Amino acid sequence: MDYVEAVEWLARRAGMDLPDEETEEEKRARIRREKILEVMRLAARFYFDNLRSPNGKAASEYIKKRGLSESTVVEFGMGYSPDFQSLPDYLIKKGYDLSTLKDACLVSDADGRIYDFFGERLIIPIINAKDQVIAFGGRTLEKEKQPKYKNSSNTVVFDKRKTLFGINLIKKLQQQETVSDLILVEGYMDVISLRQAGIKNAVASMGTSLTVEQCKELRKYTNTVYVSYDGDAAGQMATWRSLDLLAAAGLEVRVLTMPEGLDPDDTVRKEGYEGYMRYKSEALPLVDFKLRTLASKYNLLTADGKNKFATAALEILAALDPIARDVYVKEVSRLSGLAPDTIKNSLEDGMNVRAQLPRTAERAEEEPRTEINARLISARYLLSAVFAGKEFVKVTDIKEEHFDYAPHKAIGEYVLRCIAKRERPLIGALYNITDNKEEIEKVINAAASVPADAEREYYQKCIRILEKSGLQKRKAELLEKIRLSTDPEETELYKEELRKLLRR
Repeated sequence: MDYVEAVEWLARRAGMDLPDEETEEEKRARIRREKILEVMRLAARFYFDNLRSPNGKAASEYIKKRGLSESTVVEFGMGYSPDFQSLPDYLIKKGYDLSTLKDACLVSDADGRIYDFFGERLIIPIINAKDQVIAFGGRTLEKEKQPKYKNSSNTVVFDKRKTLFGINLIKKLQQQETVSDLILVEGYMDVISLRQAGIKNAVASMGTSLTVEQCKELRKYTNTVYVSYDGDAAGQMATWRSLDLLAAAGLEVRVLTMPEGLDPDDTVRKEGYEGYMRYKSEALPLVDFKLRTLASKYNLLTADGKNKFATAALEILAALDPIARDVYVKEVSRLSGLAPDTIKNSLEDGMNVRAQLPRTAERAEEEPRTEINARLISARYLLSAVFAGKEFVKVTDIKEEHFDYAPHKAIGEYVLRCIAKRERPLIGALYNITDNKEEIEKVINAAASVPADAEREYYQKCIRILEKSGLQKRKAELLEKIRLSTDPEETELYKEELRKLLRR
């Protein structure tokens, strides 16, 4: 629930009346939302009943062919749209206007006619954690018909970036037993097939790239996520990005490797509960998975392959905290045959070189594609520790020159203003400071990504990196000014400052 919904729910539970402070605009928005939820529930019932009518014969046969039981169909509220006219006619007769049907993404219009958006498709309702139908997914029954899946567009009750399919069933499951982890899959049918096989803790990311909002939603229910994507998607960069988002949200990530060409739906239908759970028991921690995947791309029987693998692995190692880095340096050493000290030295040299690179205005506006930039990671953790209220943070640690990346610069300036006013920085204010919501989430979650017993040491290392890279940056600036200066006195001043820095 959002804040207002939570207050309303608690008030009803306590038998209290809330003050009527709703503006006319807020009232209209609430009534619109309630009407859309109402019409979505009716549409879901209409589709559900149609599946059991003579009109639903083709869909029923498809469901049987997929091996889905009646109890599974009922549990997920699956239905069928027999044509393009029945649903609009039904809802209009019920008194709902065309505007409401369009707002709910139930109909589309063309040539002056109104059509069911999901006409002639198997219907899968998308239900939120409050058991409200907020959207639909529609699957074609004909192989040649495209697209195979059709989903509701965003509405006032549905935002695909924040929604996880099956989360309503996870909430019910939590009321019956302890849910120690969740399995994240890509599609509706993956969740449905896994649940029918007895694996009840699966949710899907709506078939789209995973978002920060979905990661936050997952964290409400668990600390551990098993990612179970298609076998041929494991090595793709889009998958790696999803894994990094989960880790950035403070979740422990493990990766199930499916046989190539198979998705979880295929796997569980082919190998059953035991077969799928075997893959789960063999799931790898995130960093192990990345290194194994990377190693598979090179011929480690050759010196060239080992060298290329070790070089590529440096980017993975650079993003780790100091403790994990030491562990995985040894793993890279084992796989590549290079000495641990060689890998460690190469890693430190690479991070220092990147930190010293001159930053153009364009680079300052864009975050590097990989988080190998130790300075950026350190600045993010420093800001995160400030907002988390860590007791080891000193106000003297927050310096304007520590922040190069534009969102960090804006957040750092806000923190410094708060320090000057002796006010506590507020997380909520960040959304008014920068439009980069993804970076805001990374800043908020960075402090949670470091174990409690290592965070003080990690923080001190971040400060040292920022101080050292700041000095290196200033030295580079002075050298450039000395090179360009035509004024002897000015040149001597620059040289004197440089000598002082070199003595530090």
